[in-house]
Amino acid sequence: MRIFIYLALIVLIACEKTTMVGNNTFVHDSKVYRVIDTEIMELGNLKTDIFTRSEVLNSSLREFDKKNMDFVKDGAYTNLSAVYRGDILYFKLDLYGLNSLRSNYRGGGLTINFLDDYGFILHDTYIEMTNMVRIIGANNETNNFEFNGKSQMSSEVYTSIVSYSVSSSLQERY
Repeated sequence: MRIFIYLALIVLIACEKTTMVGNNTFVHDSKVYRVIDTEIMELGNLKTDIFTRSEVLNSSLREFDKKNMDFVKDGAYTNLSAVYRGDILYFKLDLYGLNSLRSNYRGGGLTINFLDDYGFILHDTYIEMTNMVRIIGANNETNNFEFNGKSQMSSEVYTSIVSYSVSSSLQERY
């Protein structure tokens, strides 16, 4: 599907009336488009004097359910909170029960899979282990790890997200 979108984009760019104006944004026949995920979204029409504002979704904080990661280590789990603004999902992933992350694993990371009602993965984002921030408590020991990130997605994808799962590609030290 992604290949089809890029081929369509190349054909549009090859036309005389298409101009790239930014990252994943172009003008074709006086209309402004942006590629978000695998969708081409129309942002506006340059021939009109009236610019319509896109609908702004409620940007309230969403707290997702805790997800166990016993498949990595017994007692490990994640919490995810997120807020959607514009076409960007800002999120914070907290990882608990894996305090030995840096000492027992030599690389890899975690993938957050955003799921719909049917369990289909609508969007995913990868977090490299080395990008996770260690949170230290009062006793100078690791409480948990945290990652603050963002991911571009369309509002249609965002509104369809009901839960998430986490998969691991962490590589144990031997």
